[in-house]
Amino acid sequence: MADTGVDETRVPVREITVEEPPLPRRTRRPMDVLRLVITALGAVAIVGLAIVGERTATGLGEDLAELGERLPPGPVELLDLTASLVSVVLPPLVVVVLMVRGRLRATAELLIAGAIAAVIAAAVSTLLRDADPGLIGGAFQPVDKQAATETVEPVAPGVNGPAQLVPAYPALLVAVVTVTAWLNLRRVRHATIFAVTASIAVGLLEGVTTVPGALLSLGIGRTVGLGVRLASGRPSTAPDGRAVGVLLRTEGYDVHAVRAQRVDQHRRYVVETSTGPLGVLVLDRENEGAGLLAALIAQARTREEVLPHEELSLRGALDRAALLSLALSGAGARTPRLRQALNIGDDAAVLVFDHIPGRPLADVRPGEVTDAVLADLWQQVQHLHQSQVAHRRLSARTILVGDDGKVWLLNPSGGEIAAPDLALRVDLAQALVTVGLVVGPDRAVSTAITALGPEQVASALPVLQPIALARTTRRALRRNHALVRQLRDRIVARTKLEEPVPIRIERVRPLSLLTGLGAVLAVYLVGTQLAEAPVGTLLSQVQWGWVALALVSMAVNFVGAAYALLGFVPEHVPFWRTYGAQVCLGFVRLAAPAAVGTAAINLRLLSRAGIGGPPAAASVAANQAGNVAVSIPLIIVLGIVTGSSATFSLDPSPTTLAILAGAIVLAGVLLLMPPIRIRARAVWDDFTRRGLPRLLDVLGNPRKLTEAVGGTLLQAAALVFCFYACIRALGSDVNIAALAVVQLVGNTVGSAVPTPGGLGAVEAALTAGVTALGVGSGVGVSAVLLFRIVTFWLPILPGWILWTQMQKRGLL
Repeated sequence: MADTGVDETRVPVREITVEEPPLPRRTRRPMDVLRLVITALGAVAIVGLAIVGERTATGLGEDLAELGERLPPGPVELLDLTASLVSVVLPPLVVVVLMVRGRLRATAELLIAGAIAAVIAAAVSTLLRDADPGLIGGAFQPVDKQAATETVEPVAPGVNGPAQLVPAYPALLVAVVTVTAWLNLRRVRHATIFAVTASIAVGLLEGVTTVPGALLSLGIGRTVGLGVRLASGRPSTAPDGRAVGVLLRTEGYDVHAVRAQRVDQHRRYVVETSTGPLGVLVLDRENEGAGLLAALIAQARTREEVLPHEELSLRGALDRAALLSLALSGAGARTPRLRQALNIGDDAAVLVFDHIPGRPLADVRPGEVTDAVLADLWQQVQHLHQSQVAHRRLSARTILVGDDGKVWLLNPSGGEIAAPDLALRVDLAQALVTVGLVVGPDRAVSTAITALGPEQVASALPVLQPIALARTTRRALRRNHALVRQLRDRIVARTKLEEPVPIRIERVRPLSLLTGLGAVLAVYLVGTQLAEAPVGTLLSQVQWGWVALALVSMAVNFVGAAYALLGFVPEHVPFWRTYGAQVCLGFVRLAAPAAVGTAAINLRLLSRAGIGGPPAAASVAANQAGNVAVSIPLIIVLGIVTGSSATFSLDPSPTTLAILAGAIVLAGVLLLMPPIRIRARAVWDDFTRRGLPRLLDVLGNPRKLTEAVGGTLLQAAALVFCFYACIRALGSDVNIAALAVVQLVGNTVGSAVPTPGGLGAVEAALTAGVTALGVGSGVGVSAVLLFRIVTFWLPILPGWILWTQMQKRGLL
């Protein structure tokens, strides 16, 4: 059992009965995961900064080497000798100490971490030494250029050989001290810090080590040490129920039974004493940093006023829980009285409360929740808000219905004193949703209005949105997606007020982030492609009349795409809305392959138009299948008529084949998983039951079928003529039927290649095609560039404008 800081030999513990599941013997702390991620990102950042700031890094190394030349050699040599001796002796000494203590597993972890760190550092050194200097630069090259190949000693103590660009021995020492950090070997840690610092300092002063190389070595050692520590775990120091009982006995409580109790956070025990039961909340370092990633994402997306406070450290969590418990009591709300806060060893603490017999609201059946219970709950919320105290975690697990019917509020550790108005309104919205999940929206709203008044309940309307709720409540809402909408409707109906505009809770919406990233990507790709293109020649040779015809053809292409989709939709969808969605694709395909972006936009368009999921999916699938069914025969017919061959552009690259094979393997692996297989089967059954008959009805309608096929042909013809106009704009000519084969094949390749808009593959296919048709290589490259500007780059701006406007109006 872990050392809890309690002398159990002095306390009689035989009569203590403990009921709890066994605690894990080894644990992996969330904070170690956070440290690993930060360290790994830091190591990557070091490489990036070294490449970008090559001159700065090189200049710093030269300055340090010059300083080393000016220093007297005696102190530097003495420091080098001392660091080398400590570095050589330290690892075997730690192994001996651990073996004497019987820490065989820790010894194995130490040896594994040290070996892996040294190997990785040596491998990275080799990669940097053999890499293209134009790519990596000289930031990792020693100031003494001959040091990369000559034999030197300071970089790896005790080992003669080529100087390593990333010193391996410091990485080994850092990995060793990281993996054994939980043993509190302070002298070993101090000796390691001295050895690593001194060896790196000597290397910098003698010009055989660089600053980026030294920092990268430390990052590799730390990352490997944390990785081994996470893979193996560390012995648990969390106190169990027996240790809690012993601690309370030392504090004067006559404990005779300890029983574990389920809560949302931390561990909770019900402790039976001769004077009555106690509730004990245990906080330990095993949970430090738990939920941090989700909290960081929530803070990035959501305003701080609506989020529960998350404390990273044990001391911070203890202080906040105690403070908020006292604040609730001071506000007059009913919450268990805090008796004591006690340390239990160095890695845990307990909060001792009065225990209230009862059941969480989640375990109470709706029929047992009377109006009196709900009125009492709203009264407790009123007490909090009158004192400007926000709970922020009012859920079915933190609301306790006592055996006497009274309501108690538990676990206020995420709350806040002197809370802003927005936090109080979110608190009320959280309580409304929690009650609505148990008793339904009608009783939740009616009892709240009776107890709090219509104005106060209506104040929660602008924040009554899923993003403002706690994570546990959002998970519960998955079983009742319509509840929030129902609560809003009931409040508006009962208060007879106009529904207010929702308050903007999110800092950054995912779609806004996608829009920004897409714009940045567009600027980068445009700049890259135009930088390599003969833009001056293109502008001097172009005939603007044909360019205007190409632009008109592109606009007609959107008309054809709209009709091609509407032909598979029997319900009425406005044409201009559909046309706008096709223009939006000019922006959306920056972030997704053409086929994926088209399907996603069309599916969202139909869903927003009120068409159900399976019918909408059936229409989109039929639209894409129709495009293939028309394009492939058209390519074959035109190829036979013109005698052209498109085989030159259908040879997939190894990268494309690898991606395709990976996608097939991934799909197969996913389908082997029972939950995914069951879900896929359910989706297919739903499609065959509801979507397929609907498709057959559409295909049986001559008008709709004509609209779909005609739209597809118009779309293809518009793109072909657009390409033809681009070639004519540069003073060349080509057989338009043969060009149709080239364009249709290039468009097919672009749909299949998993890059935004088929970038790269489309240009290669079209350039090879027009060259094969007799167009000069220079004119062919310029014509393809002009065609891609008209069909890919120019639609980005109008696509972005329509995307944002249709998003704001709820049309997409």
